Formats: sequence, C-alpha cells, structure tokens
Amino acid sequence: MPASRARTLVPVLLLLVVVAVVGGLLVGSSGDDDGAAPAPSASPSVAVEEPTATAPAVAPTDDAVAAAPSDDAPDLARRVEGDPMAAGPVDAPVSVIVYSDYSCPYCQSWAVETQPTLLDYAEEGTVRLEWRDVSILGEDSTRAAVAATAAAEQGRYPEFHDLLFADMEARSPAHLTAMAEQLGLDVEQFTADLTDPAVLGAVQRTMDEARSLGLQSTPSFIVAGTPVVGAQPAEVFVELIEAALAP
Repeated sequence: MPASRARTLVPVLLLLVVVAVVGGLLVGSSGDDDGAAPAPSASPSVAVEEPTATAPAVAPTDDAVAAAPSDDAPDLARRVEGDPMAAGPVDAPVSVIVYSDYSCPYCQSWAVETQPTLLDYAEEGTVRLEWRDVSILGEDSTRAAVAATAAAEQGRYPEFHDLLFADMEARSPAHLTAMAEQLGLDVEQFTADLTDPAVLGAVQRTMDEARSLGLQSTPSFIVAGTPVVGAQPAEVFVELIEAALAP
C-alpha cells in the first residue's frame, strides 16, 4: 500500500496511556445527546459510569492517526470461540478491535465505508475483528448498545449492528423491537434480554474497559497492537494489516 497519506503521531498523552495499558487504546466521544428520551421501565437500563471526554468524535480526514507498531505489543483481542460480537477465526494472525458508539455519525461512516474491507480480511481468515460497543452519548447510545448485545445473544449481532447504523434515529424501544422482528429474532427473548443482568453487565464491562484504557474519541481501533483514531479510510487499515502480516 503506497504510503502517500500524511500521518500524524498520536498525541503524547495518548501514547502514555497506550504504554500504561500495555499498548491498548479505547476511545470515546463527547457531546450531549439532547434528543435522547428517558427510557421507560421496560427499556434497557444500565448504570454506566461515563468517563469524561472532551475531545470530539474524529471525522474522516486525509491524515491517519496511528502510532508506530510495537513488536512486543500484546494482543488485546479476547479471542473467545463462538463470540457473537466478533468475525474471523480466533487464531487469525491479526486482531482489529473496534470501539464505537451507535450515536456517533463518524462511527456510522466507518461502518458503512470501511468495515466491509475488514470483514473481507476476516472472511479469508487473516483478521480477527472484534466489536466493543460503548455508550457515552446518552440514553439512546446505551439503549442501542444493550439491544445489540441482546441480539448477539441470538447470534445476530452483525445484522443488528448494521440496522442500528442504517437508521440512527431509530432508538426507541419500539424501533429496537421492530429491528428484532425484522431479523426474525425471538422477540419475547429479545425483550427479556434487554433487562437481563448478564446483558446489562456485558455492556457495563465494556464501559469499564473504556474507562480503564482512557476515552478519547469514537471511533477508535487497535490494529495489531497499533492504536488508530477516527473514521480513517480503508487503506489505513490495509496498510497496518499488511505490515503485520509481512514476514
């Protein structure tokens, strides 16, 4: 991949965070979700302790924001066999971790424009792609993250993930239930899972991970141990993946 795109190093503070958490980076996003309606009693509710984030979500630009790969950077992928929120074999040589928020428009752009390239790598067996849904933009974000996790309980996370980004205004309990029906899920089970402690706990654990790694912006990624910030184009990821695959 030609290295024609200018690169900027991750800010020093971010690099310090990466070192402190053995090469990991989690991202977050700021901004108030003024349109988020209060969740009714039947809607998902999780006591997410939201990190304080002051940096805005990062728009796609001509500059990739990536740190230089480290030969001794650990693999932060969970690599759990049968994980419904992952694609690609557990022993794929390259891991890509995606941190995104369903209320973040740049996360939507990345999912539509760049994610298919990563899924191609996963399908051919060279990439383990793992999604981490964070909810830092209000109740709509939390509601969507819980619903996506509930869909994962029935093995339909990728499809639900795509539906959520296809219509970012559809975040009410009725909208989310309609998505479940559209995918042919067991709606009764889906509804029950929206308030299941195990599902809510999974969402909370992701937020705990976000807080422990240091939220900066969404979307963000860890590509073979290298942090990447922002909805960067496919060629940025291809370059890092191919470099990691090179003998």
